Amino acid sequence: MMSNDTNAPLTEVTLSVPGMMCDGCAEKVRDALLAVPGVRQAKSSARRKRASVRFEPSRVGPAEIRSALADKGFESEEARA
Repeated sequence: MMSNDTNAPLTEVTLSVPGMMCDGCAEKVRDALLAVPGVRQAKSSARRKRASVRFEPSRVGPAEIRSALADKGFESEEARA
């Protein structure tokens, strides 16, 4: 069940996803991220090979988010500035 608490505090993480080669991959990454309970927003860019995710830290963390991508065949790591 999705949380409807629009006041929940959100945290953002940017992930480096080197295997994201095309717009189709970016769409798969975004869809996989949005399917994770607690993820509120996800943007992905095949050109930059990055995905940014806004999520409720009380429901999910970066490790679970990365695991969801790994389940779809995309290795990732937290991006450095």
